[in-house]
Amino acid sequence: MEASDADHRTATGETMLEVYTWEPNANSGKPLFCLKEKQVPFVFHYIDMGKREHFSPAFLAVNRDGTIPAVVHDGFVMTESTPIMEYIDDAFDGPALRPADPYWRWRMRQVMRFMDNQVAPSLAMLASNRLAAPQFQGADPAELKRELDKIPLPERRAAWEKLMFNKTPPADLDESARRVREAIRHFDALLAETPWLAGPDFSLADINVIATFYGLPTSQPEQVNAQATPHLWDWLRRCHARPGIQQAFQLGKGYIGQRAAEARRLLGVGEAAA
Repeated sequence: MEASDADHRTATGETMLEVYTWEPNANSGKPLFCLKEKQVPFVFHYIDMGKREHFSPAFLAVNRDGTIPAVVHDGFVMTESTPIMEYIDDAFDGPALRPADPYWRWRMRQVMRFMDNQVAPSLAMLASNRLAAPQFQGADPAELKRELDKIPLPERRAAWEKLMFNKTPPADLDESARRVREAIRHFDALLAETPWLAGPDFSLADINVIATFYGLPTSQPEQVNAQATPHLWDWLRRCHARPGIQQAFQLGKGYIGQRAAEARRLLGVGEAAA
């Protein structure tokens, strides 16, 4: 586990907040986007999922479930990315990331629940089977079994077993693809009504979705483009232009930052001022 802390400490040298996570991608990225939007100092511990460091003894000492992200504030360990974002918005100064109006706050939570329960798992299944599953082909089954045994949660162990042994049913992949197509149309329709996903102002709903949708111009160009989804396309441009979003992507160490940069190029978005 690597920690980058050169500019993430208080003036007294004491740690304010520690974030244990992977790349600025999907659930692992949501606290990074949130903290950068609010400009909250933190220590970033990079947990390399490719090396399965989230199942290492060092990380399990932080979060015994072996899931990321994990955020530690004054000794309090938080897991589950969406509640973490709401905690950050409550606990720290900076621009409010939740609507004050009860209706828009309801809509924010509705969007986040839809994203968390249906869309993000579907995209994760498609991406992991396309990118991660091939890495296990030809590996020693006994070694893979030893890796599986390190995973604490049974449901996560089952998901990884499908990846490692290429057991994901084709029907599940088809259903995931259908859900993603439906979500793209749904979000484009919402954004025809308001500039942001939960009303007139940028909110946690937008962070929740951009954390997973940031790369759609590169991964789903036939579905997400200026002609097919003009409102979603414009929203992607405005999200990618935000300094906080760009700063969070700069924390990546792998292909996620490159994918975000390519998405910005396709969207015609330049580098934001620091």
